[in-house]
Amino acid sequence: MKYNLVYADPPWRQTKGGLRKTRPNQEKELDYPTLSLEMIKEILKDYDSETLFLWTIDKFLFEAQTMAEELGYKLHARIIWDKENGIAPAFTIRYSHEYLLWFYKTPMNKIDKGMMGKFTTVIREKSTKHSKKPIKAYELIESLYPNLNKIELFARNRREGWDAWGNEIK
Repeated sequence: MKYNLVYADPPWRQTKGGLRKTRPNQEKELDYPTLSLEMIKEILKDYDSETLFLWTIDKFLFEAQTMAEELGYKLHARIIWDKENGIAPAFTIRYSHEYLLWFYKTPMNKIDKGMMGKFTTVIREKSTKHSKKPIKAYELIESLYPNLNKIELFARNRREGWDAWGNEIK
């Protein structure tokens, strides 16, 4: 099935930060499998769509945008999720945001006219657990594109009105 909109939170390949002396019992690897940039790109290519919302962290911002452009997308907006908290890797600066990159292919899917100008580029919602994305992001997408068929890639839960693909779906 072809989807008009793909929403993806890929498991970017990374390790946990922090000093092992401080957290000697903590493993360096994340608690879930991660993927290389090439593997993420191949999955996104398989789910080609007109509109792509792609989550990334600061470390992969450039790579995420480059990858989407290589797949034929154009950047429409960088939406910042202010988590209102965050952890300080290696005890330096507290990373309290993630990016939701909004891409499109020409022509851009029309958004609901009643929603034009209703949202800003900042979502403020406290993070609740690791990798769980804000409900406001889903609400933004559903408000802008109420009638498009949508799929969430790398999903952990099912959401009414969306298809879901991922190895952690409950």
